[in-house]
Amino acid sequence: MGLFSWFKKKKKKNAKPQADSIRQAGLTGSVTDAEVRRAFYDECSELIEEAVFQSEQAKNEYGLVTTYLSDVQKIERLSGEGKEEVEAAAKTLIALAKEKEKHGNIEPGISEAQKGFFALHEKEIPKEIEWLKSEEERQRDIERKMKLLAGDKAAYQIEIEECMDRNEFLRKLMLGISIGVAVFLVIFFALSQKTGVDLRIPFLLTVIVAVVFAMYVVVSTRNNIYKMKVAEIKRNKIIVIENKIKLRYVNCTWGIEYAYEKYHTTGALQLETMWKEYLRIRAEEERNRVNERQQEMQRSIIIRELHLLGVMDTGIWVLQPQALIDKSEMVEVRHSLNVRRQKLREHIDYNMKQKERNEQAIIQFVKEHPEYAGEAKVLIERYHLLSKMQ
Repeated sequence: MGLFSWFKKKKKKNAKPQADSIRQAGLTGSVTDAEVRRAFYDECSELIEEAVFQSEQAKNEYGLVTTYLSDVQKIERLSGEGKEEVEAAAKTLIALAKEKEKHGNIEPGISEAQKGFFALHEKEIPKEIEWLKSEEERQRDIERKMKLLAGDKAAYQIEIEECMDRNEFLRKLMLGISIGVAVFLVIFFALSQKTGVDLRIPFLLTVIVAVVFAMYVVVSTRNNIYKMKVAEIKRNKIIVIENKIKLRYVNCTWGIEYAYEKYHTTGALQLETMWKEYLRIRAEEERNRVNERQQEMQRSIIIRELHLLGVMDTGIWVLQPQALIDKSEMVEVRHSLNVRRQKLREHIDYNMKQKERNEQAIIQFVKEHPEYAGEAKVLIERYHLLSKMQ
């Protein structure tokens, strides 16, 4: 049952011989040996002392067990309002213990160091969580803007490069057309001189075509230059905006990383989770304190009523409240105590017999060898054996 501790017997020393065997050795002729007699006296004395010690211990325990049995009988006679109060308190005590055990099985999600840190910063943590959430959202928003600006800047850079490529193409095209027109004009001039044919019209058409192409190239080049300047202006504006946003991003990121380091976290969500766990633990501790106060009140009721009943050891019953409300449990307690008392009686009887046996060994030795009575006088007086020798 675990209600009371069992009486533990001391282990006997097996290395030393029994007193009877020493006495027998003396009768075979070794009794004249002083060492043998001294060993005999020491052995008898030690065994008597051990038997007396064990008997006294067992008697004390026997008295306690008898007291417990008397307490059981008193508790079983409990009735009326006192019984109702004791049983109600015992039931409440059991329920409170179960509730505490149920909540106590949840492993804490934060370390003791983190718990201590949160306890020191209780007032600021909720505000810091909200601030950190907003800063993380702001950081994400800045990152999105930076990505958009980077995309726009890249688009304008591509547009500038495309305008430069088109102008280069137009320059080469103009150069090619110029060479082609010059070649045609030389050919027309040579043919006109050689054949005498009038080639002024083809010559004129070639010049017109050349002028048209030249105008197209000039207009296109100017348009490309304008677009390139516009794109460059827009890109430069984006760079200015980007630099401002980068500054905000750096400051925002620094604040977030500092908060991470300060609160030993990797994000607002984790910090919030840890904070909620801290609040749960704190609430659990407060619930346990309330639970313990309530248990103490119920224990006081049980102790008070049992004390009024005359129960000697009232404190032991608050550790086993089930026995106060369950008759079968109390029957087991009584049975356990009776078994213990029986074992204690057997233990006492055994040691008393051992004491008597060794005392008789001394008496018998003195009777058979009166010449050594002086040596044994100390033992005879110590153990009051003189009256038994008569």
